[in-house]
Amino acid sequence: MNDKTKNVVVTIVFLFVIIIMLIANIIKKDTPISLAERRKLQQFPRFSIEELLKGSFFEKFEKYTMDQFVQRETFRTLKANIEMKVLKKQDSNNIYEYHKRLVEQIYPLNEKSVENITKKMNEINQRYLKQTNKIYYTIVPDKNYFVNDNHLKLDYQKLQDKMKENLQWANYINIFDCLDLFCYYATDSHWKQEKLQKVVDRIDANMNLNLEGNYEEKKIVDFKGVYAGQLPITIDNDEIRVLTNQIIENSMVYNHETNQKTKIYNIEKVNAPDKYDIYLSGATPLLTIENPQGNKEKELIVFRDSYGSSLIPLLVEGYHKITVIDTRYISPKILEKYVEFENKEILFVYSTLLINNSTSLK
Repeated sequence: MNDKTKNVVVTIVFLFVIIIMLIANIIKKDTPISLAERRKLQQFPRFSIEELLKGSFFEKFEKYTMDQFVQRETFRTLKANIEMKVLKKQDSNNIYEYHKRLVEQIYPLNEKSVENITKKMNEINQRYLKQTNKIYYTIVPDKNYFVNDNHLKLDYQKLQDKMKENLQWANYINIFDCLDLFCYYATDSHWKQEKLQKVVDRIDANMNLNLEGNYEEKKIVDFKGVYAGQLPITIDNDEIRVLTNQIIENSMVYNHETNQKTKIYNIEKVNAPDKYDIYLSGATPLLTIENPQGNKEKELIVFRDSYGSSLIPLLVEGYHKITVIDTRYISPKILEKYVEFENKEILFVYSTLLINNSTSLK
């Protein structure tokens, strides 16, 4: 076959592939969400002359074609594997692989964000808390803290120092040395509940809870975490495991938003896109946990982000009632309508991920 014939054949094959892909994309039904990326996908944009003249129609259409491309997940996986394994890039979209675990490179320290979160904590203190409250806070390090490699990191010491400087009215419980990289899911940012005993022991020692900590460990479901969607390379599944006992089984959770009662572990969430929602039903503005076997004189109020969902069940034994507040979803200014703060113990549980990007707090 001469060069001219080869060129013709290659051109025909190329055009054939393009036409087939075009037809496939036309007949393909649009996908509403990406389970891997945990986000809604762009749908076909509404056409109008105004949108066309502003140029916004074509911007949305471009996003639509990128989101709805046929075999999109296959191409995302191929791209990520080529970048990481062939081109030897250290990371893709700030996610990298280390010891068969996916880690987000968090950098640099956002000092304005640290100031913002401590300002909001100070406002809560000034508005609601008194000398009758015993007040504590702890900081959950992200996975990047535990990687001894050439990846960029936050200045974790400076972060802790600034928090201490701005929160002198609260007792700091340092749990950094209670954790390591393998206390976290391989494909997700969160920590594993079954690896939190040292953290619970540290909190117990500081808050004098006298927890027995006798649990049965149960596997609930396999899952792929959020990082598996952001860096789609081959990584083994994680497992959602829960620690339970008679006290946890007998306790009930009241959701103030839905007016519903559930168990501490909401097993219905095995079908949710994010199976970490099994712990306390996931992101929720305001919860009340009641332990009928707990000391009626002891109540706790926890201000938390998502890391608190799997930690708080392990503190239930120490209290008759725990109120769980997530100020990403409820304004602190209206808490007095729902929460009585007098004589309660207070615990703030925030991760470095939130502290370094606290704009979501109300």
